[in-house]
Amino acid sequence: MSLTLFVAAAGAVTVSYIAVRDHRAAMAARRGLLDECAAVLDRSELTHGADGFPQLSGSHRGRGVKVDLVLDTLTMRRLPQLWLSTTLLDRNPGLPGLSILVRHCGTEFYSLSSRFEYRLDTPTDFPAEVLIRGDEEAEPLLAELAPVLSGILQDPRVKEIAITERGMRILRQGAEGKRGDHLLLRQSVFEKAQIARDEFAMVLDQLHSMRRVAGAMGQAHAA
Repeated sequence: MSLTLFVAAAGAVTVSYIAVRDHRAAMAARRGLLDECAAVLDRSELTHGADGFPQLSGSHRGRGVKVDLVLDTLTMRRLPQLWLSTTLLDRNPGLPGLSILVRHCGTEFYSLSSRFEYRLDTPTDFPAEVLIRGDEEAEPLLAELAPVLSGILQDPRVKEIAITERGMRILRQGAEGKRGDHLLLRQSVFEKAQIARDEFAMVLDQLHSMRRVAGAMGQAHAA
C-alpha cells in the first residue's frame, strides 16, 4: 500500500471512530433533556424512543400533559432544531380548531396547520410573519384568545400554537444543534442542552391561560 493510500485509510478510520464516539455521546446526552421538566408534573412518567429522545407524560393542575421533542433537520441553511412540543389535554367537543405557525417555510412536517382548510386574518398585535389556519368557525375563538396569544408570540422561540377540541399545544425551540457536528458529520448534536424547569413551567402557565378562554367558548358552543 502506498503512503498516500495508507494516510487516506487511516484518516477515514479516524473520522469513523470520531463519528461513532460522538454519536454515542449524543445519544446519552439526549436522555436527560426533560429530567427537570418531570419534576414539574404530578405522576410524571419518562420514556425514551429508539432515537434516545425522551417523552414525558403526567398531569398539571388536574389536566393531562404530554411532552415530546421533535428533531427538525429539513430547513435549509439552518442548523438542526429541536422543538419542545407541550400539549395540555382538554376535551371540548365541537370547539373549532386553529393553528398559528410562525415563520412558515413549507417544511414544517410537525405542524397542525395543514389539517385546517381556512386561512384566518392576522390580529393586529400579532407578529407579521405568522400563518393562521383554522376551521370555518374559528374566527371568534381567535378573537377571544388574541390577547393571550399575542403575549405568547412575543417570544421568538415560539414556532406554533395550536388548539383543537382535544387540547392545546405550544411548540417552541428547545435547542439548536452544534454547527461543527452538523457541517462535518451531518449529526444533530445538542451539547449540554437541557429544558429548564422554569421555562417548562412558563409554557404550562400559558397553556392553562389558553384553556380558560377556549374552555369557556367550548361550553358556549356546546350549549
